Amino acid sequence: MTEYYFTEKGFQKLKGEIEKLEKFIKHDISKEIGRAIEMGDLSENAEYHAAKDKQATYMTKLGQLQERFRGARIVKKEDLPADIITLGKRVQIKDINSGEQKEYIILGEGETDIEKGIISYQSPLAKALLSHKKGDIVDVHLPRGLKQFEVLEITFFDD
Repeated sequence: MTEYYFTEKGFQKLKGEIEKLEKFIKHDISKEIGRAIEMGDLSENAEYHAAKDKQATYMTKLGQLQERFRGARIVKKEDLPADIITLGKRVQIKDINSGEQKEYIILGEGETDIEKGIISYQSPLAKALLSHKKGDIVDVHLPRGLKQFEVLEITFFDD
């Protein structure tokens, strides 16, 4: 089974998404299918086929979320070293070539928000940064090519 890492907050968010989706499928989509069945001949009933397709799409999404839930591992701050980049850390880095500084927060899959600088631990940048320390120069293979970053600061992320 694949393992998926979450902060406690991210795990609770995933759990809430699953519960919400289960209710939506059970109540709303079931009602849509029921209304479509009442319209008669199912072989030529576009509403019925559309509702069944919608149900299949949401069931697939639910299955994916449940897979992540089954493989979930909650990462706790007290279990992490303070001086190494891991999930749950705020990291300040500097592009070696341009000198541009950026700050990222490395969290679990369902917690990402690029606009807020929150990236997944599975992203290429985060994967390259993981296990490094302050002062390290890190080679990162990005879609635009190889970049080098210096790790300037590592702190725990507390939202």
